[in-house]
This record gives sequence, C-alpha cells and structure tokens, in this order.
Amino acid sequence: MLEFIQQGGIVMYILLAASVLSLTIIFERAWSLRRSVVIPLTEVKFVEKAVREGDVKKAMQSCQSNNTAMSRVLWVALSNRGVRRSVMKEILEETGRQEVAHMDRFIGVLGLIAAIAPLLGLLGTVIGMIEVFQQISLVGVGKADVLAGGISKALNTTAFGLSVAIPSLVAYRFFESRVDSFVLEIEQHAMRFVELLKGERA
Repeated sequence: MLEFIQQGGIVMYILLAASVLSLTIIFERAWSLRRSVVIPLTEVKFVEKAVREGDVKKAMQSCQSNNTAMSRVLWVALSNRGVRRSVMKEILEETGRQEVAHMDRFIGVLGLIAAIAPLLGLLGTVIGMIEVFQQISLVGVGKADVLAGGISKALNTTAFGLSVAIPSLVAYRFFESRVDSFVLEIEQHAMRFVELLKGERA
C-alpha cells in the first residue's frame, strides 16, 4: 500500500489526505444526524402531552434538558407562546434556519471532495504519462516492460481518485437527503405545536 501511494507522487498524498478527511466527516455526520440526536420522538410526545395538560413549564424544562434540534425549536415555540401566529411562524423559521445550518455542517466539504478527487486523480495520471513520454524520448520504445510499468503507475492516481470520490458522493447525497427529511419533519412538528399553543391569529 505504501509503495502504491509513493508511486503516485504528491498528488497521491493529497488524495490520501482527502480520503482521511472524507471518512472523518462521514463518521462524524453519521453520529450527529442520528434520529435520537435530532428528533427524539419520545421527547416530542412527552412535550406535547405536557402542553395538552397545560403544564408548559414542565414542557420547557424537558426541552432545556434535551440538547436536540427538535427540543430547541420547541423551546422557542413554547417561550413565545401567545404571540400572533404569523410572528410565531417567523420566529420558528429563523430558528429552523439555524438548526439546518447546524445539521448541514461539513456536508458541503464531502461534495467538494467528490468533485475534485477524480480531477486530482486525472492530474496525477497526466503527470505520470508526461514522465512516461520523457522516458520514451530517452530510451525509445524498445523497452515495453519499462513503459508498461510507467503507465501502470500513472493510472494509480486515477483509480485512487475514483475510490475517494465515489463513497464521498454517495455519503454527500445520503446526508443531504437525510437533512432534508429531518427539516420537513421538524417543520411539521413545529406547525402542530403552533396550533396546539393556540397563538393569537392575525
């Protein structure tokens, strides 16, 4: 493996760093975007039950004790109860944007890695092919084994670049979709609580 990386030169080291960064982000986002961390349904049901029973203070304490995206949105809704419905929606939309930004962290970096990794791999291959042609100019085309070895080394970076890009792209699309689904669900819960709190309508 070490020889494989060394053959690719500096481009291969850049790709290796990109692969480590990509894996780190994938594991971090997979841990941070668990349902139990974003929208714990048991917590939502508990808060809803407390509100229906008229114990808003208990509901707010529950939200404060749970550091999740949904509990933060619900806490804002509860702390602004009684305001006009249109104002409540604006407040929740602003809070929602902050939560979306929090959930979207580092996902864009995965998309960037997925885009540039194949190009870096291609750059490494082009550099390798230039070196092969320089060898041809020096020793001619008689030594096929030398040329084949040089071409093989040149293609290593393309293979590695694709190996980094493909899982990064899959993870990028997966996390993007997951965040979108969470945002939609948070909006649905938040709107239900707006109705539940019976804010004054405009």
